[in-house]
Amino acid sequence: MTGPHTTLEITLRSQNIKFNCLAVLAGMLLVGSAAAGPVYQPPGANLTLGDVTHGKRILSASSNPAAAAADRARAGGKPVRGTVISGSAGLEYGNIQNLFDLYNKLSQSYAPSDPGTGGGPGQNPGDKPDDGINLGDILDQLDPQIQEALDALAREVATQAALLFLIREEGYGKAWVAADAPFVFDKQVLGGTWTFGVNWSGSSKAFGLVEPIEFDRAVARQAIEDWVNTLPIDRPTQLAISDDIVLTPQPGTSTVFFAITNDSSLVSKSTQTTEFSFSYSREAMSVDSGRLYFGARANIYLKQLSRLSVRFGDITNSKELFDAIGDADFRSDEGAGIDLGLLWVADRYQLGAQVTNINEPKFSFPDVDLGPYRSEETITFLRNDSIYRLDRQLKLEASLFSEDRRWSAHLGYDADPVTDPMGDRFQWLTLSGGFTTDSWWIPSARIGYRQNLAGTELGYISIGATLFKYVNIDIASALDSVRIDGQKLPQGLMGSIGFEISW
Repeated sequence: MTGPHTTLEITLRSQNIKFNCLAVLAGMLLVGSAAAGPVYQPPGANLTLGDVTHGKRILSASSNPAAAAADRARAGGKPVRGTVISGSAGLEYGNIQNLFDLYNKLSQSYAPSDPGTGGGPGQNPGDKPDDGINLGDILDQLDPQIQEALDALAREVATQAALLFLIREEGYGKAWVAADAPFVFDKQVLGGTWTFGVNWSGSSKAFGLVEPIEFDRAVARQAIEDWVNTLPIDRPTQLAISDDIVLTPQPGTSTVFFAITNDSSLVSKSTQTTEFSFSYSREAMSVDSGRLYFGARANIYLKQLSRLSVRFGDITNSKELFDAIGDADFRSDEGAGIDLGLLWVADRYQLGAQVTNINEPKFSFPDVDLGPYRSEETITFLRNDSIYRLDRQLKLEASLFSEDRRWSAHLGYDADPVTDPMGDRFQWLTLSGGFTTDSWWIPSARIGYRQNLAGTELGYISIGATLFKYVNIDIASALDSVRIDGQKLPQGLMGSIGFEISW
């Protein structure tokens, strides 16, 4: 952003810079028993149909807490008990192939931390000049062509800002994995239907905490003029042209080093979660036009959380840094959440609503080393970032069915966005339809569209099938595409396979 006449100000404050390093992220996920949840992508057939009560036997009961009682009533006294064991995975990535090289290039312009304050993995002092990057022949322009020197400095600041913008917009990658097993029990207790679920899921992410680079031409011009007008023997070894930028001319040479001194940093976060859920549902009201069901679900979260922060100036090998992220220690934390749901079921349609994590449980990440930091804003962010809250969310659903309920159409809508432990925001809108059969040889089929109304705002088209009555296979692909190694690929892919077991 260029200000009126005098100021070039690049403001990129606290932006999420994601990285296209899927192999590294996948490795981080699989360290020990690594998992992170929730990842906000439903498993099994729900990947296509959405987080709705679609009536597809056991799997339907894993969405709205009121669904199990409705499914049991619909079965007309037939046994409804079993589980669906599902495994899911997904990835999203941007349009930069050599991100490690780009990131290493960017970090070269940042000055390292003061000696004795820490530093970070991925730093090899012998590989990085202490004074920043060489600006070439600018020294020749300082005297007397100050305007040319200013233009050269402005171009370098703009270049650094462009690199940050490029990484922020295109250089990201995220991978997640999940396993889910909801259990429905046929025996009624206290007049209702009980379910039990176990969930395992995982994701990791690295992002940039970016402070603004401010370059005021008037201040810089005055600093350069003062330096030029000072006798060479009295000139300081370093020339500060702003609070964020220091020049280091090399006497007797045509060399000037350029260094950014602020606390822009790379932050990585990983979480591990094992989730147990217990739910109870029953009929609340019955009239000629339909029945109303309610349900409640208690979720127990056993989390492992990891966090690491390293200043840009302390990074010379980002691959080494990501290796260190994978080896980071985890802190244990526990919490519980409450979900409530309602479901109105008529002959040919149904409407539902649920509120998840009503009590909004909180979890704590480990503290990071604040020794290298000087910026109060960055220090405050890193302290506040240690707390993750499971946001309360209202989910709405509507479904239409044919008379024999073999054909169906579904709408799912998250009324408000939520943030996952990595800082990504999700608010799903899903539209789907399906055909269901009980045949061993004729598969059930489904198709759906899901749009994230927050965060990445990516849209996905998905298809799925149930083979031999009990095997669910679903795949979702983003509609946006990128080019990697010259090939055009979807920007995101998700897949799930599940096996239904009844007894």
